[in-house]
Amino acid sequence: MPRKFANTLLILALLIVAVVSWQWLDDRDSTAPATENSVDMAINETDYTLEDFIITNVNNNKGQVYQLSGKSLSHYVNGNNSVIDQPSVQMTGQNRQSWSGDANTGYLSPDFSKLQLVGNVALTHNRNNNPPVNVSTETLNIDTDSRLMSTSEPVQIDGGQWSFQANQMQADVDNGILQFQSGVEAHYAVQQ
Repeated sequence: MPRKFANTLLILALLIVAVVSWQWLDDRDSTAPATENSVDMAINETDYTLEDFIITNVNNNKGQVYQLSGKSLSHYVNGNNSVIDQPSVQMTGQNRQSWSGDANTGYLSPDFSKLQLVGNVALTHNRNNNPPVNVSTETLNIDTDSRLMSTSEPVQIDGGQWSFQANQMQADVDNGILQFQSGVEAHYAVQQ
């Protein structure tokens, strides 16, 4: 009888070890680190959002105004960047030159000094006593510190009696200067 009792205890001990091992392995699988193909949710985590917002920056010493608005702004924790839905930007330069633009999406740097407009970018330059200049492209980079705008995408510029097409453009907000690089094609209407 003692031998049978010892075998029963051994079998019972092995069953307990098997159950504990199975539970331990099952718990370990559910807490396994994320694989390469999984999504890290912290990347997509926002720490704040703004709805129907307006951000205004005024430099009274130079008469420069920069205003950014949009349907929504989401600031992401990882990367410290912001994504804007339907952004609208207005900039007034030193010589009262004003620019306004809209796009589908915008990406804003952490210090608000760099803005990238993406998708159906429409930009208007209002000039004193002259017809406005309309610019359309797919991507526009705006540096609010240097007051420069640029794109390396094809661009269409219309100024009433003239139009330009180019592969790249750079614009100086304060001086109202547009520079075009490569693939420039111009059309002028002769007034009679």
